[in-house]
Amino acid sequence: MTYYLDHRKPTDEMQEIEKFIIIGVGLGMHIMDIDSKISAEEYFIIEDDLELFKLSLFTTPYFKLEKATLTFSVSDDKMAFNDKFKTFLENSFFRNKYLKYQLFPAHSTEKIKFIKNALASQSFASFPYKTNLEKYIRGLNYLNSGYKFLNLSKHFNDSELTEKPLLIIASGPSLDANLEWLKEHHNKFIILALSATLKILQKNNIVPNIVTHLDGFKPSIKHLKGFEKSDFLRNSIAIVGSFTPPEVLDYFQQENIYITEEHATYYNKEFYADAGPCVGSTSIMWATQMNFKDIYLLGIDFALSEQGLSHSQTHQLTKTEYDIKKMDTLTSSISFRGDFFKVKGNFREEVETTPLFYGSILAINNILPTIKQKTQTIYNLNNGAYLKETVTLKIEDINTATLQNLEKSSFEKSFKKILEPYINEMLSPEDILSMKKRLNFTLTIKKSILEYKNAPLSYQKERYLYNLLSLSLEILQDPTREQANLVTVYDYYLNYTMPIIFDFFNTKNSSDTKKDIKKIDKIFLAGMIEIEKLYEDALVNFLTTKA
Repeated sequence: MTYYLDHRKPTDEMQEIEKFIIIGVGLGMHIMDIDSKISAEEYFIIEDDLELFKLSLFTTPYFKLEKATLTFSVSDDKMAFNDKFKTFLENSFFRNKYLKYQLFPAHSTEKIKFIKNALASQSFASFPYKTNLEKYIRGLNYLNSGYKFLNLSKHFNDSELTEKPLLIIASGPSLDANLEWLKEHHNKFIILALSATLKILQKNNIVPNIVTHLDGFKPSIKHLKGFEKSDFLRNSIAIVGSFTPPEVLDYFQQENIYITEEHATYYNKEFYADAGPCVGSTSIMWATQMNFKDIYLLGIDFALSEQGLSHSQTHQLTKTEYDIKKMDTLTSSISFRGDFFKVKGNFREEVETTPLFYGSILAINNILPTIKQKTQTIYNLNNGAYLKETVTLKIEDINTATLQNLEKSSFEKSFKKILEPYINEMLSPEDILSMKKRLNFTLTIKKSILEYKNAPLSYQKERYLYNLLSLSLEILQDPTREQANLVTVYDYYLNYTMPIIFDFFNTKNSSDTKKDIKKIDKIFLAGMIEIEKLYEDALVNFLTTKA
């Protein structure tokens, strides 16, 4: 990216526009004019008015665009639109550096917000490839250290404990609004708390029975700054993702820590845990798989409060307060946290959300219907976004008189007994063999990269880009269990680098092509080789330790 910025000017023009978005069809008279000028290879065509689109079928010869790939989004809701646009991005991902569009004057600009949301929330953009690689490596370290791994791929068996009401506490604005109610009634629920809430819970003497953590980034540790290491969590069960920093685990007894294989690490055969973009959405999925019958959600807003707050006052992002009046303004920037659009509210008709929150809403709406059983009820107590498969319930309407205080002194022992059939503390011989297959696959990738590196470098840009794409497609295969982790890391890396490289050479009047190819290829290969080496070293270290 640095080389790109140093050698290309903002005023440079593109040689070709290969992907183009048409927002608003009308009668479609302008579409053929656009194609005659740019002849794009792919068009994404949007029209929200179904009847208007039907009329365009009589006036627009779409069949004349036969050389291009057409994707139509006609009268789609948010979810359907998001799915189609995601596919549009994934197809020929290397052409995504600049996406040009034309807005029909009479068409709403709402879809532009959805497009910006889709761009901002792409996995490779929001979760850097090196971090993704570190996540897979950190899980290997926990395996070697004797931590218990928890399988959440299926529902737990029924038990007396899972008949008790479970309250999931997150740090959305609704937590502050209902803190007094929580202080009065917390003993009537099994408490599952996100780690970001621990300071406020400790301050109010609300001891969580279960604590969840997912984020492996260093800023997530800031949530615990000022949280005292004491007996507060002595009997609390920690259920965490394999990317959780060791500093977070230090707050718990190791025998009370259970690590999940979210994001399909598959170290243990058939171990899996559904995961959303954040720990709030993921905790809902985990609680559902653990088969709690009545699940209550508090502080899981996934939207801004009426005052413009994104989180509770104790969250590290509490200073993020937005001007409600400016939220409908369409800006030219793309932000994972700052582009707002409306979604259906839980209590309010509509609420403002961000790409970050919307990703969690989509994950819940897609996954929860596939895992929630008819015997389970999930109550949404928040003045935030509506969530599928949940029951809207105001906190004052909970009949707390029918709920008795729970005897929690034996919770730790009872819950561990429930978890016992679903844990593994060491890999089986079959799983060790699988790890060796990972190493073999890694060495195969290494061989492909070195063959590319040692081959004569073409300084004809079309041939160079073709060779680059061939290498990428060789690596981005449909992966097996043993291939999935490394292929995912390369997928993120290539989705980031390839559009930059392809656009660099799609510039009019560019010079020094030979010099550029030589330099760019060197930078590109350095990243490819580093990924393989780090993963190979981690596997060798793991297998050597196990031997």
